[in-house]
Amino acid sequence: MKKRSRLSRKFLAGVTMMETLVGLGIFAVFTTSVFSLFIGALGSWDKGSGKSLSDSTASVALQKAARAIADGMSASVSSGTLTVQLPLLNNQGNYDRSSSGDVVRLYLSSGTLYQQTNSGTPVALSKDVTSATFSVSGSTVIIAITAQGRTGKNSMQTQMTQTVALRNVDAS
Repeated sequence: MKKRSRLSRKFLAGVTMMETLVGLGIFAVFTTSVFSLFIGALGSWDKGSGKSLSDSTASVALQKAARAIADGMSASVSSGTLTVQLPLLNNQGNYDRSSSGDVVRLYLSSGTLYQQTNSGTPVALSKDVTSATFSVSGSTVIIAITAQGRTGKNSMQTQMTQTVALRNVDAS
């Protein structure tokens, strides 16, 4: 049998067991860090999406509510329901402040903000609203809405307030 010299052993192909274990250890550390980074980014995205959703819900609810009552002549709050008296709409599409027209009611029920005109069917303005409070001071109505956005396990809330000046209040 032929003996190999030390010099020829350098040129043999292959990897030792120790080199393989070290390589696997480095790969495991790298993979774990990348996975942790991914999980952290996913959690942040989830929270951000929930917050964005709750912001959007609250903003849209306030805009719709303000649009529904802005032409009012008077407003009152009773049992958490905002009632706004609108002036009469004449044949030309103009408001007649000397006569009463439609009555608009805004209220929250089961997480949905509703608008009801006269005794008609209530229309859902926004869902995922956790609270809606109304207050009236003269010709000004203050609406405060808290909305909830849920994505995955995270639930985020946003509270927004808007002041609405009733346009058709009789100043006399």
